[in-house]
Amino acid sequence: MRQILTINGRPLSDFGTYYDGAEWWRMPERDIETITVAGRSGDLIIDNNRFNNISIPFNCFIKNNFRGNYTALINYLMSLRGYQRIESNEQPDVYRMGIVHASIQPEMLAQNRKGTFEIEIDFKPQKWLKQGESVINIESSTSLYNPSAMASKPLIMVTGTGTITINGEPMELTANTGKTFIDAETQDCYEGTINRNGNLILSGEDIPSLTAGENSITYTGFTAVQIIPRWWQL
Repeated sequence: MRQILTINGRPLSDFGTYYDGAEWWRMPERDIETITVAGRSGDLIIDNNRFNNISIPFNCFIKNNFRGNYTALINYLMSLRGYQRIESNEQPDVYRMGIVHASIQPEMLAQNRKGTFEIEIDFKPQKWLKQGESVINIESSTSLYNPSAMASKPLIMVTGTGTITINGEPMELTANTGKTFIDAETQDCYEGTINRNGNLILSGEDIPSLTAGENSITYTGFTAVQIIPRWWQL
């Protein structure tokens, strides 16, 4: 079956390009360090509580107009800077963030009308669930279900001042004139271009995550609360 990658919103089939195999399903490694101790059997393991990027080679092919399609494809890929949203029809309910930066060497066949080549993509470890991109309006007492085994780091949007509590961990915002964004991924709090970190009082060290399964969310004071949950899996 021909598989299609979509990079930055554009399917590579626009360039007559498809891939085969199960490359999309490769998994990242957990970031750990091992320490060998003399006289002690077995290594000590230090878990850095993160996953490493994963580099995946995709075996691609073009079956017609190779020169024109390949030239247009390479120019498109090399025009992109930084991480891009990448999707595959193999798993249409998720997307990854990756970058193409390695040299691509083609092998042309059948009088240069078709050819094969490898596109290597360096991915962040997460597969983001598309359902986790939706904005959810939060009532004063809500339960949000995380469908993944992985804790997510949501983007929380609040209007006014008040306290929001996630799974028993309260956060109080003491100043706000409009909509403030509380970002658990970057551990940042801002209102437009105004930094509000100094106005955010946390009960723990970090802005809380949304754990696997049910998450209890309550708030007082705010006139509106919304959450983009950012569910993800490996």
